Amino acid sequence: MTAAAHRCGGWNSRDEARRREVTTVQLLPGHLREGRLPLAAVGEVVHVTPMIYADDVDRLRCRPTRLWDLDEYGTVVACGVLGVDTVPAVEGDAAGDLDVLVVGRRSVPLNCAGMHPAPDLEPGRPVYVEGSVYLDVDVRAHAATDRAFRLQAVRRYRLRPGGAPPRTERLARIPAGAGIDDDVFLHVADLVAVDQP
Repeated sequence: MTAAAHRCGGWNSRDEARRREVTTVQLLPGHLREGRLPLAAVGEVVHVTPMIYADDVDRLRCRPTRLWDLDEYGTVVACGVLGVDTVPAVEGDAAGDLDVLVVGRRSVPLNCAGMHPAPDLEPGRPVYVEGSVYLDVDVRAHAATDRAFRLQAVRRYRLRPGGAPPRTERLARIPAGAGIDDDVFLHVADLVAVDQP
Protein backbone atom coordinates (compact mmCIF):
# COMPACT_ATOMS: atom_id res chain seq x y z
CA MET A 1 0.00 0.00 0.00
CA THR A 2 1.35 3.43 -0.90
CA ALA A 3 1.64 6.36 1.47
CA ALA A 4 -1.24 8.23 -0.18
CA ALA A 5 -3.57 5.35 0.64
CA HIS A 6 -3.12 6.07 4.34
CA ARG A 7 -4.28 9.69 4.01
CA CYS A 8 -7.99 10.21 4.38
CA GLY A 9 -7.89 13.83 3.26
CA GLY A 10 -8.30 15.05 -0.28
CA TRP A 11 -5.69 15.32 -3.02
CA ASN A 12 -3.12 17.79 -1.73
CA SER A 13 -0.68 18.17 -4.63
CA ARG A 14 -0.73 18.53 -8.41
CA ASP A 15 1.09 15.21 -8.72
CA GLU A 16 -1.62 13.44 -6.74
CA ALA A 17 -4.33 15.13 -8.84
CA ARG A 18 -2.58 13.89 -12.00
CA ARG A 19 -2.43 10.37 -10.58
CA ARG A 20 -6.18 10.54 -10.05
CA GLU A 21 -6.67 11.20 -13.80
CA VAL A 22 -4.13 8.64 -15.08
CA THR A 23 -4.95 4.94 -15.03
CA THR A 24 -1.76 2.85 -14.94
CA VAL A 25 -2.43 -0.69 -16.15
CA GLN A 26 -0.28 -3.79 -16.21
CA LEU A 27 0.14 -5.39 -19.62
CA LEU A 28 -0.04 -9.12 -18.99
CA PRO A 29 2.83 -11.11 -20.59
CA GLY A 30 0.48 -13.72 -22.05
CA HIS A 31 -1.62 -11.07 -23.79
CA LEU A 32 1.54 -9.38 -25.11
CA ARG A 33 3.06 -12.63 -26.41
CA GLU A 34 -0.20 -13.62 -28.12
CA GLY A 35 -0.63 -10.18 -29.70
CA ARG A 36 -4.00 -9.70 -28.00
CA LEU A 37 -3.40 -6.10 -26.89
CA PRO A 38 -3.61 -3.13 -29.26
CA LEU A 39 -0.17 -2.35 -30.69
CA ALA A 40 -0.80 1.35 -30.20
CA ALA A 41 1.81 4.07 -30.12
CA VAL A 42 2.05 6.66 -27.36
CA GLY A 43 -0.45 9.43 -28.15
CA GLU A 44 -2.95 7.17 -29.91
CA VAL A 45 -6.48 6.46 -28.66
CA VAL A 46 -7.36 2.88 -27.68
CA HIS A 47 -10.67 1.30 -26.61
CA VAL A 48 -9.90 -0.98 -23.68
CA THR A 49 -11.19 -2.22 -20.35
CA PRO A 50 -8.99 -1.68 -17.28
CA MET A 51 -9.82 -4.29 -14.63
CA ILE A 52 -8.81 -4.93 -11.04
CA TYR A 53 -7.40 -8.35 -10.18
CA ALA A 54 -8.16 -8.39 -6.47
CA ASP A 55 -5.78 -9.66 -3.78
CA ASP A 56 -7.91 -8.46 -0.87
CA VAL A 57 -11.55 -7.41 -0.59
CA ASP A 58 -13.05 -6.23 2.69
CA ARG A 59 -16.38 -4.62 3.50
CA LEU A 60 -15.26 -3.29 6.88
CA ARG A 61 -12.12 -1.29 6.05
CA CYS A 62 -13.67 1.13 3.57
CA ARG A 63 -12.48 4.44 5.02
CA PRO A 64 -12.83 6.90 3.37
CA THR A 65 -15.82 5.89 1.28
CA ARG A 66 -14.08 6.98 -1.96
CA LEU A 67 -10.41 6.32 -2.54
CA TRP A 68 -8.42 5.50 -5.67
CA ASP A 69 -4.66 5.21 -5.08
CA LEU A 70 -2.80 3.73 -8.03
CA ASP A 71 0.99 3.59 -8.23
CA GLU A 72 3.36 3.54 -11.22
CA TYR A 73 3.33 -0.29 -11.26
CA GLY A 74 -0.45 -0.59 -11.61
CA THR A 75 -1.00 -1.61 -7.96
CA VAL A 76 -4.21 -0.17 -6.56
CA VAL A 77 -5.91 0.47 -3.23
CA ALA A 78 -9.52 1.53 -3.73
CA CYS A 79 -12.68 2.14 -1.74
CA GLY A 80 -15.93 2.43 -3.60
CA VAL A 81 -19.37 0.93 -4.04
CA LEU A 82 -20.26 -2.24 -5.89
CA GLY A 83 -22.43 -1.41 -8.88
CA VAL A 84 -25.76 -3.06 -9.57
CA ASP A 85 -24.66 -4.21 -13.05
CA THR A 86 -22.20 -7.02 -13.59
CA VAL A 87 -19.92 -7.86 -16.51
CA PRO A 88 -21.21 -11.09 -18.05
CA ALA A 89 -18.77 -13.98 -18.09
CA VAL A 90 -17.07 -14.86 -21.35
CA GLU A 91 -17.88 -18.42 -22.41
CA GLY A 92 -15.39 -20.77 -20.79
CA ASP A 93 -14.06 -18.14 -18.36
CA ALA A 94 -13.63 -19.63 -14.90
CA ALA A 95 -13.99 -16.19 -13.25
CA GLY A 96 -17.76 -16.09 -13.93
CA ASP A 97 -19.72 -12.85 -13.95
CA LEU A 98 -17.69 -9.91 -12.62
CA ASP A 99 -18.82 -7.23 -10.19
CA VAL A 100 -18.14 -3.60 -11.08
CA LEU A 101 -16.44 -1.33 -8.53
CA VAL A 102 -17.58 2.29 -8.80
CA VAL A 103 -15.18 4.90 -7.40
CA GLY A 104 -16.36 8.40 -8.29
CA ARG A 105 -16.60 8.49 -12.09
CA ARG A 106 -14.63 5.26 -12.52
CA SER A 107 -16.38 1.96 -13.18
CA VAL A 108 -13.90 -0.92 -13.09
CA PRO A 109 -14.66 -4.65 -13.33
CA LEU A 110 -13.46 -6.56 -10.28
CA ASN A 111 -11.90 -9.98 -10.87
CA CYS A 112 -11.76 -12.02 -7.66
CA ALA A 113 -10.87 -15.33 -9.37
CA GLY A 114 -7.56 -15.60 -7.49
CA MET A 115 -9.16 -15.32 -4.06
CA HIS A 116 -10.10 -18.49 -2.17
CA PRO A 117 -12.74 -18.47 -0.93
CA ALA A 118 -14.29 -15.88 -3.25
CA PRO A 119 -15.70 -12.90 -1.32
CA ASP A 120 -19.46 -12.65 -0.89
CA LEU A 121 -20.21 -9.23 -2.40
CA GLU A 122 -23.52 -7.35 -2.39
CA PRO A 123 -24.43 -4.62 -4.92
CA GLY A 124 -24.67 -1.13 -3.42
CA ARG A 125 -22.34 -1.90 -0.51
CA PRO A 126 -19.08 -0.01 0.14
CA VAL A 127 -16.03 -2.19 -0.34
CA TYR A 128 -12.24 -1.91 0.15
CA VAL A 129 -10.04 -3.51 -2.54
CA GLU A 130 -6.30 -4.12 -2.95
CA GLY A 131 -4.95 -5.55 -6.17
CA SER A 132 -3.52 -4.81 -9.59
CA VAL A 133 -5.08 -2.99 -12.53
CA TYR A 134 -4.56 -4.68 -15.88
CA LEU A 135 -5.99 -4.66 -19.39
CA ASP A 136 -8.39 -7.46 -20.14
CA VAL A 137 -9.15 -8.24 -23.75
CA ASP A 138 -12.10 -10.58 -23.14
CA VAL A 139 -14.57 -8.07 -21.67
CA ARG A 140 -13.79 -4.98 -23.76
CA ALA A 141 -17.10 -5.10 -25.61
CA HIS A 142 -19.13 -4.55 -22.44
CA ALA A 143 -20.71 -1.10 -22.77
CA ALA A 144 -20.47 -0.20 -19.08
CA THR A 145 -16.70 -0.60 -18.90
CA ASP A 146 -15.19 -0.22 -22.38
CA ARG A 147 -13.83 3.32 -22.72
CA ALA A 148 -11.63 5.38 -24.96
CA PHE A 149 -8.23 6.24 -23.52
CA ARG A 150 -5.24 8.13 -24.87
CA LEU A 151 -2.06 6.10 -24.42
CA GLN A 152 0.12 8.53 -22.47
CA ALA A 153 3.15 6.33 -21.75
CA VAL A 154 4.44 2.75 -21.91
CA ARG A 155 7.17 1.47 -19.59
CA ARG A 156 8.94 -1.77 -18.91
CA TYR A 157 10.87 -2.65 -15.78
CA ARG A 158 14.01 -4.80 -15.94
CA LEU A 159 15.55 -6.67 -13.03
CA ARG A 160 18.98 -5.51 -11.91
CA PRO A 161 21.57 -7.58 -10.04
CA GLY A 162 22.16 -7.36 -6.34
CA GLY A 163 18.66 -6.31 -5.39
CA ALA A 164 19.04 -2.86 -6.95
CA PRO A 165 15.85 -1.03 -7.91
CA PRO A 166 14.53 -2.12 -11.31
CA ARG A 167 15.63 -0.24 -14.41
CA THR A 168 12.80 1.71 -16.05
CA GLU A 169 12.69 1.90 -19.84
CA ARG A 170 10.22 4.11 -21.68
CA LEU A 171 8.78 2.65 -24.88
CA ALA A 172 7.21 4.38 -27.89
CA ARG A 173 4.38 1.84 -28.14
CA ILE A 174 2.85 -1.29 -26.63
CA PRO A 175 5.32 -4.01 -27.62
CA ALA A 176 4.59 -6.95 -29.89
CA GLY A 177 5.28 -10.49 -28.69
CA ALA A 178 8.86 -10.41 -29.98
CA GLY A 179 9.62 -7.48 -27.64
CA ILE A 180 9.20 -9.49 -24.44
CA ASP A 181 12.55 -10.29 -22.78
CA ASP A 182 13.12 -12.71 -19.89
CA ASP A 183 14.64 -10.03 -17.64
CA VAL A 184 11.59 -7.76 -18.01
CA PHE A 185 9.33 -8.46 -15.07
CA LEU A 186 6.61 -5.90 -15.79
CA HIS A 187 5.14 -3.85 -18.64
CA VAL A 188 2.74 -1.01 -17.82
CA ALA A 189 0.84 1.65 -19.74
CA ASP A 190 -0.51 5.00 -18.55
CA LEU A 191 -3.98 5.78 -19.88
CA VAL A 192 -5.93 9.04 -19.77
CA ALA A 193 -9.68 8.86 -20.39
CA VAL A 194 -10.90 10.63 -23.50
CA ASP A 195 -14.19 12.50 -23.09
CA GLN A 196 -16.74 10.98 -25.39
CA PRO A 197 -19.79 12.85 -26.75
